[in-house]
Amino acid sequence: MSVPEHEAPGAESYVRLKALGMHLTAHGFTVESVAGGLVVRNETSTARSVCGERGGSGDTITCRPHDGDEGRYWYYTSWRQPIAEAERITDALVVIKGYLGTPA
Repeated sequence: MSVPEHEAPGAESYVRLKALGMHLTAHGFTVESVAGGLVVRNETSTARSVCGERGGSGDTITCRPHDGDEGRYWYYTSWRQPIAEAERITDALVVIKGYLGTPA
């Protein structure tokens, strides 16, 4: 059974976020699926978070077509900044580790 055309972007995003979540978990991040996104936390981070608090850092990652890249799916930060094309999970991991820190 195929996915109806009007549901395809949601299904595509879900599958790509699930794949990213598995990789992030393997690299020591805490991952939780939420409606429309993936909450990613580095519970061991000592970096100052966006809110100014010390301790674990986190972000909600989304996946959607990128208007400037012929509609290819990209991962985005919660502040709508592109992370990497969804086909490039390793690149996404590097960027996420760059701003959330590497779990101990």
